[in-house]
Amino acid sequence: MIITKDPYKTYFDEFEVTSIVSDPGIQYSLFETEIKGNQARQLKILSEIEYGLPMFNGQSFGNQVHFQNAYQTPIQRWFPYREGYSIKLVNSFIKELKITGNVFDPFCGSGTTLLAARINNLTSFGIDVNPISVLVAKVENEQYHQEDIENITIQIKLLECLKKSPISLKTNFELAEKVFNWEILQSLLQLKNYINSIEDKKIRNLFFVAWLSIIENVSNIKKEGNGIKYKNRKRTSNGYVNIDKEVWEKQKFPEDKFNFVKTKLLNSLKNILSDIKYNYGLSEKRPRIFNGSCLEFDKYFSDEIQLTFFSPPYCNCFDYFEIHKVDLWLAEFVKDKEEFRLLRNTGFRSNTNSLNHKPIKYQNEFLEKLINLFDSKKLWNIKIPNVVRGYFDDTFTLLSKLYNQTEKQGYVGIVVGNSAYSGVIIPTDILIAEIAKEIGFRVKRVFVTRHLTTSSQQKQELEYLKNYLRESIVLLEK
Repeated sequence: MIITKDPYKTYFDEFEVTSIVSDPGIQYSLFETEIKGNQARQLKILSEIEYGLPMFNGQSFGNQVHFQNAYQTPIQRWFPYREGYSIKLVNSFIKELKITGNVFDPFCGSGTTLLAARINNLTSFGIDVNPISVLVAKVENEQYHQEDIENITIQIKLLECLKKSPISLKTNFELAEKVFNWEILQSLLQLKNYINSIEDKKIRNLFFVAWLSIIENVSNIKKEGNGIKYKNRKRTSNGYVNIDKEVWEKQKFPEDKFNFVKTKLLNSLKNILSDIKYNYGLSEKRPRIFNGSCLEFDKYFSDEIQLTFFSPPYCNCFDYFEIHKVDLWLAEFVKDKEEFRLLRNTGFRSNTNSLNHKPIKYQNEFLEKLINLFDSKKLWNIKIPNVVRGYFDDTFTLLSKLYNQTEKQGYVGIVVGNSAYSGVIIPTDILIAEIAKEIGFRVKRVFVTRHLTTSSQQKQELEYLKNYLRESIVLLEK
């Protein structure tokens, strides 16, 4: 493996090969005396899928396929977006593949791929179903000039002088008083109204993103795993213990809660202003960003794409709308339960809440073999087999449309993690590679970047298959 001083440089052609299965029966036969039952059958199927694929060691990307260091990264730190990857990762692929044409991200999230394209002075397009993601991506990729910097500075000074209002404010969010201390909720609502009164739309949107970025920090909840968890619920050696909400709030928050919340907002705004002044990079290539489904991106633009780089929701039943539920409601992106339900149904079919009675057309024999190994008694939801089928049906649709709009010798890079249900691996990385080959892509590389953890029970069930529980980057070429 080549290690260079340039953090953006990665010599794809000189990576060590970790495993190219030369015969789909070899890996199975090596362990058939030790492995019995379900694991043995899985290993045979997985070996057949992986047969002939260019599997490469991608450990040097291991600390770039997640968003853990985003809070330290200029611009990316504007909003605490957990689902994503490092801008260095996209830079690596842009540089190594010598991209000069259009860049696209069908799950643009907070706009990391688009930001990398801008830094490299490339035209880019993005789309996302989550209106928060679209707003954050637009604000992070906006063009800010000296006049804007002056206006932001003025608005920050005006905000510093803002006093607590005696008026009681309301929200449609039914869980608001459970999620927030009442005084903190009032402070957030007052600040939101103040921001909405800013006349300059560009500055108003920037302040609104800063406001969104502090919500979790001043609330009683935290985004964790597949949803939100209450901070006053503590894990102990004897299990979980709930601390009385009022007692916990007195320990956590100062007496002057309005200034506490306002200070959080001001600190966020000052970080943003600093990034705009000193670390923004090239600003000429502002991307075009759309609020819509990735499966209909061709309705929004028809330009040919040289590089598509993205990370879809993983096939792990995580509901990303549930994770952002508080932000969506408090910011009034959704106003009632029906709007929230409809928004969930526009997403990729990666969880039980996103199933929308859409027919499943794509069939894959390997996938069906794996689904047939599910133990229905161990599945927490009977819909999971159709979630998995729907996920790869959507994947087939997206990759087919990408193939049609990708220029000849263009690329698609996909950051994805595998998952497991009832002790059965769903190898999303190599299944995507298999689907891409059917469509007409050439699988250039599958970089295995890091291995994922699972529950202690699944660890035992997956003892001989743990190498397949991993996060990878699938690189396709047209």
